[in-house]
Amino acid sequence: MTKSMVKPRNILLTLKEHNANSCTTIKQIYNARSAYRSSRIVKLLKRDQYIHWHRLKDEVVVRDLFWCHPDVVKLCNACHLVFLIDSTYKTNRYKLPLLDTVGVTPTGMTFSVAFAYLEGELMNNIVWTLERFWGLFLWKDRLTGVIVTDRDLALMKVVNTVFPECTNLLCRFHIDKNVKAKCKSLI
Repeated sequence: MTKSMVKPRNILLTLKEHNANSCTTIKQIYNARSAYRSSRIVKLLKRDQYIHWHRLKDEVVVRDLFWCHPDVVKLCNACHLVFLIDSTYKTNRYKLPLLDTVGVTPTGMTFSVAFAYLEGELMNNIVWTLERFWGLFLWKDRLTGVIVTDRDLALMKVVNTVFPECTNLLCRFHIDKNVKAKCKSLI
């Protein structure tokens, strides 16, 4: 029913109609839907031979998921001087934060490196994700020089922990956006 886009409450009503003695709760429906979607994503990543890691919650639901294309690893190791890491907040169909990593070539072109769905923006989730990103590098002594982030304090702290040799800069766009917001409040 989830595959057919049936809403959870309607799934529960259908189950109760077919079996009046059913003890299924709405929470169980949501957990089952989450497990179904997670397993579907992992199957697609395996089918298309993406490099991916995941952590499970309750041995059924995917908690965190990190993936990247195999060809990007070569580019990532060749162009390893500047990376931008940013998070979008629950704008996807899974309502999870999506951590996006972008690399910059010496000619100023950008390329997507990796993506990660996180259970939440907690230190534990971000550390796990950045450790997977660190694992993409073949030469650990030639790690990135600069990592640019927004002003997400947890992300900045984890970058300094996982990549202690790197310079962590704030994104100019986010700085300008913050300054404009503060100036409007003064007027």
